[in-house]
Amino acid sequence: MGIRTKIMIGFVILASMLFISGAISIYEITKLGKTVKGLIFDNYKSIDYSKNMLDALDDQETALLFFINGDTVAAKSEYFKAHHFFESNLDSATNNFQLVEEQMLIDSVRLYYGKLKQQIVPVFSSTNFSLNAYLDEINPHILVTNKHVKKLMIINQDALFQSATYLETSAQRASIPGLIVIITSLIFTFVFTYLVQHYFVLPIIRLTKGINDYVKYRKPFDVPLETKDELFSLKESIVNLISPLRSSPKGNE
Repeated sequence: MGIRTKIMIGFVILASMLFISGAISIYEITKLGKTVKGLIFDNYKSIDYSKNMLDALDDQETALLFFINGDTVAAKSEYFKAHHFFESNLDSATNNFQLVEEQMLIDSVRLYYGKLKQQIVPVFSSTNFSLNAYLDEINPHILVTNKHVKKLMIINQDALFQSATYLETSAQRASIPGLIVIITSLIFTFVFTYLVQHYFVLPIIRLTKGINDYVKYRKPFDVPLETKDELFSLKESIVNLISPLRSSPKGNE
């Protein structure tokens, strides 16, 4: 195998390893980014839906208090507006759940909110609804619904934290394949440098020294080479060149 081929193979191997290292790192980081982005985005949306449901419950309480105070028309309008807003966000949360526990909490919220709705709707048809009736009959349902919505928010906040933790650990895992290939590339670089030194540089130094010793001190040109490549051909050419000089009278002087 010729010197040019050996060097070319060495550089191709080195370049291939560096390319593989970069490709693996880019693939892992891109995959990680897409996964974590989806997780964080879904958790954020669920948290936002939960916050909107809590705001809707507050608006419904306010509408009921306005109704008790005598502002019946505006109160009824505000209640049903808040009611539709709550159900819209509850439906969105149902379509966006990621965890089994989250689905269970959504079902609980829907169950308790259904009971709350059954208590509130008849209120707007009554004429003797009082603060005591609100506190005794409706407020407990609002509190339990509010409690389950907050649990839904908390579970998504925890999932968001876990996603951030996953991002940290996954980033480390994503760097490991690239780091391994880089270390391997460095080891190969040192090995390649040693081989160049051992099989190319040192033989050239030996050939140069052998020629100088022959020219200056008439020492026999005997340089051992381990490979059959261009350097070996150069050695044979030098031997063929100086052989006639050895046998000539002038060469023996």
